[in-house]
Amino acid sequence: MPRYATFFVAVLSLLTVGLPAPTLAITLNPPPLVGTYPVGCSNVEQDFTRLKAGEIPADYWEGNPGATGRYVTDLLAAPDRALTYKISVPAKSSIDVFARTGGQQLQYAAIVCYPTTAANTRADYLLPEGRVPKMERGGDTPLIATNPTAADGKWPLIVMSHGLAGSPLGESYLLVLARFAAEGYIVFAPFHADARFSRTKINNLSDFFYVVTQYDEIAEMQALRPIGLKQGLDFLLSRPEYASAIDQDQIVGFGASLGGMAVMLAQGATMTTSYGGAERTIVRDNRYKALVGYVPFSGYSFQPVFGDSNQGVRGVRVPYLGIGGTADVVAPISRTSQMIAALSGSKYFVTIEGMPHGLRAEDAPELFGWTFAFFKAQLSRNQADRDAFGRIANFAGNADDRVQLAKTLAWGPRDEFEVVEYVLPKVGKFFMTGLANEIAALDTLTADFQRTGVRFAAFRPASNVGTPLCRVYANDGARISTHFYSLSDAECAWIRAQPWANDEGIAMRAATVIGDPKLGTACSLGDTDKIVRLFNMNTINHRYLPQSVVARSVFTAEWSIEGPVFCAAEYK
Repeated sequence: MPRYATFFVAVLSLLTVGLPAPTLAITLNPPPLVGTYPVGCSNVEQDFTRLKAGEIPADYWEGNPGATGRYVTDLLAAPDRALTYKISVPAKSSIDVFARTGGQQLQYAAIVCYPTTAANTRADYLLPEGRVPKMERGGDTPLIATNPTAADGKWPLIVMSHGLAGSPLGESYLLVLARFAAEGYIVFAPFHADARFSRTKINNLSDFFYVVTQYDEIAEMQALRPIGLKQGLDFLLSRPEYASAIDQDQIVGFGASLGGMAVMLAQGATMTTSYGGAERTIVRDNRYKALVGYVPFSGYSFQPVFGDSNQGVRGVRVPYLGIGGTADVVAPISRTSQMIAALSGSKYFVTIEGMPHGLRAEDAPELFGWTFAFFKAQLSRNQADRDAFGRIANFAGNADDRVQLAKTLAWGPRDEFEVVEYVLPKVGKFFMTGLANEIAALDTLTADFQRTGVRFAAFRPASNVGTPLCRVYANDGARISTHFYSLSDAECAWIRAQPWANDEGIAMRAATVIGDPKLGTACSLGDTDKIVRLFNMNTINHRYLPQSVVARSVFTAEWSIEGPVFCAAEYK
């Protein structure tokens, strides 16, 4: 993928990784370069007569800085027929990295490509380099085929984030977009156009000095990317002509170079926002089921991206596959391996011998082979598929690809269920929930409900993993007001029988605690931690906290510690 220029490249040297590779057994043939389905794409028709002397289309596709900066929307021949939207940037008072753009509405555009019907006779749209397959024009609506492999006919969605100084209309990116769609994905790719917000290229000493002294501007540009991805996904799913064809439980992300950083930030990873080491969470989007980072950018030793030693990704549990090149000096695999090792979920790292930063034709079989195998395994409801992916050694007959790290959890992203704790400061009570509609509602009621920062991963009620956890709302209309959770059938039956009990069904599933009921000795599933139940006699209220949180906390006398009651995966 061309022009993956990034900061400080002139002063970098290649560092190598020393992670031991696990013993793996499976060698697979790479997928064909031509996919199964014909492909159609949304309208990005250009009016090149608007180009001024000396300009090229990429000046607009990749953006340009300044108050009168160029953007792809300036060339769109039919902007009302293209996918354009505004993103709302958080105010500086909310996230201080947005010193220049905070509180503004910024123009964004995107392209969508999808498996189309065999009856689609629309012409390809030719660009100076590359082509947009069977592009919509005029009043055309999307011709998205029905997925023959899904009972509801819907397709999984890939959200794709391009590299620095790139765009979805670059020839290599268009090829990747089309190949993803031909495999059976709807693909959504925004135009980040980083150059609208900061210098993105180092052509001379002046540029290098600018980058060194204006890092706050660069950090803001980087932080805008996950905002554009999250709000872009919101926009896409608000369009019924596309949303009706998308399985919203099968959303994955693909990020190349700086796009690899962007998709990680969209999962809530903390970002280094200054040379002083300040760290911020920009946004968190829990809709993704898996991520692939291709030559993903994760900073350098003298300027980390995800905090100290890239530990800012520790709270990210989305299954992740990183693909790096041993000859890459822009995104050194030493940094990539450090970042991947810090992740808390299933994680894999594959290196390709001798591959520099970017996409070469000879590496395409490995890129598509690993990406398709990973997404298929993580979107499967079958744990055996995920275990099988963890045993892949390489793809035969092409580049020398090697697994450096492979860790498969005993459950997958379709099972996992984020649980969040809130406090009601006015009454001193606590509440935890994993229900997405409740979380969304409570996050809007910040005057009454505030996140405590405690969160962990249990399992979905419909999952086959773990044991059902009952939820009973104890409320007598006077003093009693608390939510009670338990794996114990006897406990659940007793409390359900009380006159003030409101049975709210199975809230989630969780791993069981093995051993002494007060202390516990272990969890029935590896990679989970004991969750301790506490009870406050004054407020008649329960809390459920990871054992590690309890161990480092001091509680006032009205709190009694009842011991571990279930196990969940802690966000570290």
